[in-house]
Amino acid sequence: MCLTVLHLYIQIQFFFGGDNITSDIAYVLNISPEEADKLKRQYGLALRSFIDNDNNIVLNTCRDENLKNPTIKSSDLIEIIEARIEEIFTLINKDITSHGIKNNINNVILAGEGIVNINKSDTAGKIILNIPVKISTGRLISTVKSTYRVSYALVRYIAARPYAKTVSSSISVKTEKNLVKTIMGKIKDFFYS
Repeated sequence: MCLTVLHLYIQIQFFFGGDNITSDIAYVLNISPEEADKLKRQYGLALRSFIDNDNNIVLNTCRDENLKNPTIKSSDLIEIIEARIEEIFTLINKDITSHGIKNNINNVILAGEGIVNINKSDTAGKIILNIPVKISTGRLISTVKSTYRVSYALVRYIAARPYAKTVSSSISVKTEKNLVKTIMGKIKDFFYS
């Protein structure tokens, strides 16, 4: 079961993450990706219902020439973040339900800077998944480069499981050069046979 969860994680990780939220903000507000990332980190909140103050935010890199003083409300920014987070958790819920493993999951651990730095993302996950959701603190792996922390934590988790020593891998160790030769050989066989 753990390998299935790992597979689901890897599949989801390639399609969703903090970069998608940043891209959404940049696209909707017509600002630079750098400013979008800064706003995500500064005002990141997963649910509009938790807004304390609906502040005005001045957009420094807005590309809309018709706006002389481009400002938005923080609720507008949070609405963009909330939509993507809701989509991520909805797709995860659909995936784990369709694979029949949702009932076997006791809790979900959020990891990765993109989601961990957004306040109340665990609450949003719990509401959508109907499973307890926790945020990874990453204290034990703080020395690992941030890009690899989630993968490192998953490998450590699986390696610590009692059955990990009995599971074998069928991963091919062919090099890229051998792979190209194999493909070229199959193409030759197709045309010359």
